Amino acid sequence: MTQRVVMVANGTVENVFVGQLYEFAPWDAALELGIAADATGVLATVNSGADTLAEEQPVVVKTINVMPVYPDDFQFADEMMAGDRLKVKLRDTSGVIRTVMVTAKLTQLT
Repeated sequence: MTQRVVMVANGTVENVFVGQLYEFAPWDAALELGIAADATGVLATVNSGADTLAEEQPVVVKTINVMPVYPDDFQFADEMMAGDRLKVKLRDTSGVIRTVMVTAKLTQLT
């Protein structure tokens, strides 16, 4: 799943994957997640089911509209159980409109 998020200045996006097909894992899966912003000042909180992977952590900085590069920019990994919710909250602290690219890779565990 890939989402392009345009954030308002000093804004917050509660969950970039709301309504997406794999917001809730349909099966046990290995999660790999990358987040890239167009400049500094974006913080991410990442939850995978009951696991907190990051609490307001700075994200990778790239040029605008560039997706995170696998595996270099994928800073989060976890194992999800079927039904676990992937929640990625973004908060801008720069006071400027920001573009953030978020990519989640789910690999089914057998």
